Amino acid sequence: MEKAIVAIGALFFLGHFLKWVFLKTKIPDLLILVIIGYVAGPVLGYVSPEDFGKVGGLLSTLALVVILYEGGLKLDTNDLSTSSLPAAAISVLGFISIAAIAFFCAFVIAKQEWHIALLLGLGMGSTSSAVVIPMVQFLSCSDRGKTILSLESAFTDVLAIVCFLVITDGIVSNQFSIQNLLVGIGPKTIASVFLGLGFGLIWAFLRTRFSDLTSMVFASEAFALMSYGLIELSGYNGAMAVLALGFCLANLSLLPDWMNKHVKVNTVRFRELSLLAEISFLLKTVFFIYLGILIKFSSLQTVLFAFLISVCIFITRYFCVKLLFKKADYSKKDAMVTVAMGPRGLACAVLATIPLQRGVEGGLWLQDTLFAMIPISIILTSIFVISSESPEVSKFFNRFFEGYQDKDLIEEESTNPLPES
Repeated sequence: MEKAIVAIGALFFLGHFLKWVFLKTKIPDLLILVIIGYVAGPVLGYVSPEDFGKVGGLLSTLALVVILYEGGLKLDTNDLSTSSLPAAAISVLGFISIAAIAFFCAFVIAKQEWHIALLLGLGMGSTSSAVVIPMVQFLSCSDRGKTILSLESAFTDVLAIVCFLVITDGIVSNQFSIQNLLVGIGPKTIASVFLGLGFGLIWAFLRTRFSDLTSMVFASEAFALMSYGLIELSGYNGAMAVLALGFCLANLSLLPDWMNKHVKVNTVRFRELSLLAEISFLLKTVFFIYLGILIKFSSLQTVLFAFLISVCIFITRYFCVKLLFKKADYSKKDAMVTVAMGPRGLACAVLATIPLQRGVEGGLWLQDTLFAMIPISIILTSIFVISSESPEVSKFFNRFFEGYQDKDLIEEESTNPLPES
């Protein structure tokens, strides 16, 4: 018990030290945390997923909710208005592309059954919100690029989870419902966003009307957790809703005058944002160590195949960026960072366990492959991020992004537009 308490205290200082290392060297702190978890767990055997019990799953969900809520608070309406369409486009195209390539690799190269190959493609289709959102905060790409990547991680989570669960249900029951698939991706997602906005307005009203009862520190975060749970229980997407809730609270100034009488614009105060940043930071530190503990490398063949499909992630992202990002509108840094942001994380890990739990033949191979792919994709993301942030190394990659402008030129044009003739 004493060792565990010491370890928890040490994690706080370790996390801040690694954050400092990231700012100085651009080596992502989350990569080192995953490696520490892997060494402490599977390599040395000090801890195991069983030691966390049900708390491990709760910790993962808690970290995801807090990170998404914090990400929503940082969404600006100007960035959102110009980023929603590109984010949706790269989400759909990237998801379909990597799912198709992974299906081909699993079916042709790994000789797996078609249903396992399909589940592999769908399961690895989402970029990790828990990885992307904290990482892009400190990168030197534009705010618009950061918003696109944050939204993409939320959109692809929806696509992957809905498609994976519907296909798994169809495999288990030998029945496939295209209606459930379309409803889960379309109307349910939109409804989840509106539910999140509605919960945000309710909380803004409560903070204004009952300020004595709701002014406690962490009250907004507790409400976000309650909202996530209630929306998930109602069958909708809690992740999208919490992201929308945070966005709503951060942009209350856009409400019409008749509504401004009932809500305060500054519902979330500075001290709450500071506390939220520390809570999010601590949860992120523990979560990525836990993710490292979950990693399993069952065989060299599985690792090599996981490496192959991980490389395919970034190849498909490169062509998606070249196709969707107009060279006049995006800088080289935006394009390079967008290509680099292909990590897989929590959603992928959770989905990996479902087919095996439900008795799907080939579920063990699928789980081992996805578990091996998660750290490999994070490592590759870290390498590409370091490369994009390093002036010396980025010169080599510039040849792959010919035609995109330098970031300084785009910022200069946006602040000094040409006069109309």
